[in-house]
Amino acid sequence: MTTSKWQVKEELELSKDSLLALLNNEIPAIRIKNFATREECASFAAAVEKAGLKYYSVARRIGYIGMAQYEYRWGRPKEDYFADVREANKRQRAVFSESFDVVQRVIDVVGPHTENGICVAHEGGHEYYAGIIRQASEGVDLHADFAPFNSPTYAIRHITSQLGWNFYAEQLVEGGLTTVHNAPWDPVMEGDVPPQSYDLPREVVAGAETYTFSPDMGDVVIFNTRNPHEISGGVAAEGRNRISIGAFIGRMPNKELFMWS
Repeated sequence: MTTSKWQVKEELELSKDSLLALLNNEIPAIRIKNFATREECASFAAAVEKAGLKYYSVARRIGYIGMAQYEYRWGRPKEDYFADVREANKRQRAVFSESFDVVQRVIDVVGPHTENGICVAHEGGHEYYAGIIRQASEGVDLHADFAPFNSPTYAIRHITSQLGWNFYAEQLVEGGLTTVHNAPWDPVMEGDVPPQSYDLPREVVAGAETYTFSPDMGDVVIFNTRNPHEISGGVAAEGRNRISIGAFIGRMPNKELFMWS
């Protein structure tokens, strides 16, 4: 697909205009400063540590609480996904009960700036899971996220644009930066088989303009996840890691925004 340069190469504050511009990949990012207080960040991080993390089987150690829909993309029936949402929601509620409901606050903060509202994605009477908690102090490899390619048999395949938001409850002493490459992912599809989207070859971002942002504690940053992105490793202090929670926001054809992870 044709890629245009960003109109500005800086983060903007959340507004109806900036949200629309980000959906159209005209700007690199939106930052919601002071989304949570220091006390809320501390209680969230403590609740995550208490709940315990599972770890992905990737080279760089990434801990998580929750579930990603794309984990069900190869050879897993939809019924498995929606059945597992219930258990994932229970673990998430355990964290929120000792801190605050981050997902609902994002809906409340972003909602007034949308064209037709925002809600957790749903289909066939089932809700998706929204809000993966992650500890990614060692970094995350180059990848892209766009449901028409990642999830071609789910309702979210109908989205026309996809964003990702992340709330940062704890940050590293050094590093942990996210770099977004303005090179919208456009793989060749083979029927309904999702292409590989993680650990992408560097050729897909060769020559693209980039934007790098820091994960500042208490802030939410939103960017267009069809653009390949990566997180650098960093230095953690004792008892302090890169703890975040995030989800996708997809624009449906009727302009309603669906949220899922």
